[in-house]
Order: sequence, then C-alpha cells, then structure tokens
Amino acid sequence: MAKRPTTEAAEEAGRNMMRFALVALAMVGVVMFFIVTGRVDMSEPVELTARLSQPATYSATSLTTLDVSLTLANNTDEALPLELRSQCDIFRWFVTDEDKNLVQSQRDDEPCVNLPVTGALEPKTNMTGNYTLNLDPTRVTPGDYILFIRYWGYEIREPLTIN
Repeated sequence: MAKRPTTEAAEEAGRNMMRFALVALAMVGVVMFFIVTGRVDMSEPVELTARLSQPATYSATSLTTLDVSLTLANNTDEALPLELRSQCDIFRWFVTDEDKNLVQSQRDDEPCVNLPVTGALEPKTNMTGNYTLNLDPTRVTPGDYILFIRYWGYEIREPLTIN
C-alpha cells in the first residue's frame, strides 16, 4: 500500500468528519420534526399527577389539613380499564419522613362500600379527584416528608413540606 501525503489524508479525514456531522444533524432534525409535529408522543401512557396545598399553617392543638388534587391521564389510543376489589381502595395514602419511616397513614374509619368497582377512562382523557387529608399534629410537625398516594391502582410519591 502506498503512503499518501499527510495533507491528502488530513483532507479526507476532514471530509469524513463533515459527512458524519451532516448525517448526525439530519438524524436529529428528523427526530425533532416528529416530536414537534406531534407524531411522537413523549408522555407516559398513563400518568398520575398530584397537586398539594396546605390551607392553614401548622398548629400543635388542631389537625393540619392538606388538600390533594389528583389527575389520572390516559394518554393512549385505547380505553383504560379501571378495576378495584373495593371502593375503599380508590384513594389510599400514607406519610413517611425523609428516611421512609412511617409517620401517619390513612384511617379506615371513613364509610365506604366494600364492593368491587369497575370503570374505564376513555382514550386521551383524564379524571380528577380532590381529597382533604387530616394530619395528626402529634405525628406530623413542621418539616419535610414524603406523601405516598395510590389512586385507582396507580401510585405516586410527592415531597411534602409542612409549614
């Protein structure tokens, strides 16, 4: 094999790098086109989101209330079946400290019908649920916690700061 002059090899390497850069740029452009035009959905098929608010500041003499607004979104093109063994399991929660030690959980003294529940969430729609949690001031004091929520069988963890 004959040796090529250094300048010729450098020019060829430069052309190869330019071709590679153009191919990479074209690939990124095609991917961005499909994302921007909505032909590729970057969201999760089923998404559970929570919004937390504390209407009043902490008091050692009364329950701390926490308002929880949940949204379950079906981002698929098919209906999402919703099935639970009991109506009591639609919304469940518990609070832990940052080290995941249990602080407080939902009490089961609220009335509910212990019968199976079925339903469906239509494609590309969402449903919301609003709940008020009563936190015991002897267990939950000002500080940082983690709120674990299960809604229609889907789970989410939310950071929680009690003021």
